[in-house]
Amino acid sequence: MNISDLQVKLLDLVLPLARTVDMMSPALADHHLDVAYLALRIGEKSGLPDTDLQTLVVAGMLHDIGAFSLEERLDILEFEYRKPDAHCRAGYELLRHFEPFAEAARIIRYHHIPWDNEAGRKLDDATVPLASHIVHLADRIAVLIPKNVDVLGKVSEICERIKQQRGMRFHPELVDAALSLARQDSIWMDIVSRSVERPLTACLTTSQHTATLDELLAFGELVCRLIDFRSPFTATHTSGLAATAEALGERIGFHENGRKLLRLAAYLHDLGKLAVPLEILEKPGQFTDGEWHTMRSHVYYTFHALAALPELDQLTSWSALHQERLDGTGYPFGYTAEHLPLGARVLAVADVFVGITEDRPYRKGMPEDKARSVLADMVAKHKLDPDVVRVLFDDFEAVNSIRAQAQESARQAFEAFREDLAKPA
Repeated sequence: MNISDLQVKLLDLVLPLARTVDMMSPALADHHLDVAYLALRIGEKSGLPDTDLQTLVVAGMLHDIGAFSLEERLDILEFEYRKPDAHCRAGYELLRHFEPFAEAARIIRYHHIPWDNEAGRKLDDATVPLASHIVHLADRIAVLIPKNVDVLGKVSEICERIKQQRGMRFHPELVDAALSLARQDSIWMDIVSRSVERPLTACLTTSQHTATLDELLAFGELVCRLIDFRSPFTATHTSGLAATAEALGERIGFHENGRKLLRLAAYLHDLGKLAVPLEILEKPGQFTDGEWHTMRSHVYYTFHALAALPELDQLTSWSALHQERLDGTGYPFGYTAEHLPLGARVLAVADVFVGITEDRPYRKGMPEDKARSVLADMVAKHKLDPDVVRVLFDDFEAVNSIRAQAQESARQAFEAFREDLAKPA
């Protein structure tokens, strides 16, 4: 793939990210998109400028990104939620280091602060953005919208619930804006007919430049944290895979941009795990058949998310095919060797290698002799590319050291993230 083929705008990647998070359960379907859409309409009605609307939409699309478990996600779908602050802080800590999302992160940090008769203008010494109150109101409206009944017949009831909290939970002027919008049938029909993507996409693509490869890599590092920092079980896996894939690419002969693309593909390879509940990721024993099917489905969700951007077609084939095997026994497509590009083969070898050599909370990684035996057996059974495995074997110690160093850096970053969350609010 040539770098010139990557005609991607950075915010184009937010929509598939939001969609993937909401695949965790049918009860969550399109929740992030619905909130972003309602926030956009309330923001427009309130007179926010275009640049602020764009940030508002990003915040709406990612507002619950810090809610890792299905239990927590379902709890905050209740109008009277119990403990909203934890996921707000986690989302903020995950997003704030990525400069293009820094302001959206601040909005997310405060998006469950009640207005409380103007006390909600500040939290301690920090000013709560108006956009946080917009996302809060949009979020609570979204959870009241029935998806399988006549929505127009429920509008008056929804409006009454919001009016009851005017000035207390919700900013009064924003409530007035929402009630004015409620008279438009199209607002409600857009949501229940799943027609919110077009206005959201139109907002996000305004005044955007095509992302550079380095900008895409920075976004990939963000996705890496979003995926891995959900649990100590996964905290360092993607970082180790990215470093390993890039090291193998260098030894195979990939040019500099090609190696960066391998790293980006590695960062995105487990994107679909955002749709897997934490309860499954952290299960200590064997999976049930249903849990294993859910876990396997993450690779298809990675493909589904990235396939929405045809500009990333080649990159998608590298990321989403890392569980395919040369003999056709892999998933999700059951492709055989002739359908697997070199990038996908490199990621497949790197994924197996990292999976068996990394330490996990419940076991130590394999020593070199045993890891070599496992990989050689998979080559003999026509699962993994023999040439890629040979490159790994020729410099096993160096590649393993690169993997270990990358994972140690990721472990330290994960511990810092957990320490930040443990600090008093």
